[in-house]
Amino acid sequence: MFAANPVLAQENVSISVSAKVVSSVELLTIQSLKLSQAEVQNGQIRIDPLNSANAAKMIAIGNPNSDIRISFIKARELTHRESPETLLFHYRVAGNSVNDQTTAELLNQDNRDFEFNSNGKFFIWIGGSVDISNAAPGNYQGEFTIEIVYI
Repeated sequence: MFAANPVLAQENVSISVSAKVVSSVELLTIQSLKLSQAEVQNGQIRIDPLNSANAAKMIAIGNPNSDIRISFIKARELTHRESPETLLFHYRVAGNSVNDQTTAELLNQDNRDFEFNSNGKFFIWIGGSVDISNAAPGNYQGEFTIEIVYI
């Protein structure tokens, strides 16, 4: 859990993950994003997908050595479960053909295309940031959507 304000009640944020599967790409969630364990600094939670143990981890499984292109929605609203309050979560995503978070490459619009490794795997870490300085107490939920296509 994380506190939007130390005096206020604890906040919970849950983010579900969905994927558009094209031509037999399987996406496995290994670890969910751990916002509740992340440190709050100046009303912000930031999780670096390149080095944070709180980052979500997924494995895309497909045809070995195949070229792929990955896209994702960079910002999504998190909605308070009991009121119309929202927070805007800004996603940062990193990927690697080897299971090594620290050498992963941040995914953005300028990236080159990627490739499944010889075992047909591509590793993905998901982090991001959210401003909770004015967050109403309570639980928030949202989604992360990623698309992986063969090229």
